Amino acid sequence: MKYAELVKQGQLKLFKSGINDHDYDAWILVEKICDISRTEYFVKMHDEVPPDIEEKYFQAIEKRMTHYPLQYIVGEWEFMGLPFKVNENVLIPRQDTELLVEKAVEVIGADYDVEKQDINVLDLCTGSGCIAISIAKMCPNTKVTGSDLSEKALEVANENANLNKADNVHFEKSDLFTDIKGKYNVIVSNPPYIKSEEVEKLMPEVREYEPRMALDGDADGLKFYRKIIDECKDYMEKDGCIIFEIGYDQGEQVKELLRQKGFTDIEVLKDLSGNDRVVTGKRRQIYV
Repeated sequence: MKYAELVKQGQLKLFKSGINDHDYDAWILVEKICDISRTEYFVKMHDEVPPDIEEKYFQAIEKRMTHYPLQYIVGEWEFMGLPFKVNENVLIPRQDTELLVEKAVEVIGADYDVEKQDINVLDLCTGSGCIAISIAKMCPNTKVTGSDLSEKALEVANENANLNKADNVHFEKSDLFTDIKGKYNVIVSNPPYIKSEEVEKLMPEVREYEPRMALDGDADGLKFYRKIIDECKDYMEKDGCIIFEIGYDQGEQVKELLRQKGFTDIEVLKDLSGNDRVVTGKRRQIYV
């Protein structure tokens, strides 16, 4: 089979299986499994595909036809321009979450004298470590701690730290603040925030394969925001900042939770689609 036919058959199989991004997914699998760039493809499109590569490609296509996530098939995904290993033990890094990292980097650069002080950052519910590692790489003056309750997720996070040569980040097992020590200038988190009843309505790639404990935010989706905001006072420096990723309809609710606990300079930031995506607040007053 020639490369051009390989691509067409892959796209057709995914289309017939109801995969929305069938063309894109078939291309990504060609690039990764055949180890070929798009430029190389157009040079070699009429060449024969080695039989073992052809077999491996269609095995991946068949797996994707079941709605198994493309990112898990590939085993690696990009976030903030960095590569991250991913599997079923961690959420897949998403572009929307990059807004949280960008805001954290902005806060670190604007609010702290990076030449004179160490900036301590805590990432709760770190999962793959993509947030913690991205901050660590973009702000080498920081000391970043990532925590998660899942040991398997922490294995992936540590692998990603090594992959990205992030020496200023480390990971700890903790149920939110339970085993956290010290105080932090910046606390970030992308906690589970989907309402329990809504989890079953998610697309099958998410509902059936991504870890439910990283998705389910209890009945109203706000369980972890309440807990983090209630407990963070003992782990924040007096000039500290907290930054959350949120669901598209949770901006005002999380903003109010922060306001009730004495946070100021509260902002709700929108993602590229115009949806509320990040909430941030600063500990400027006496904590309630």
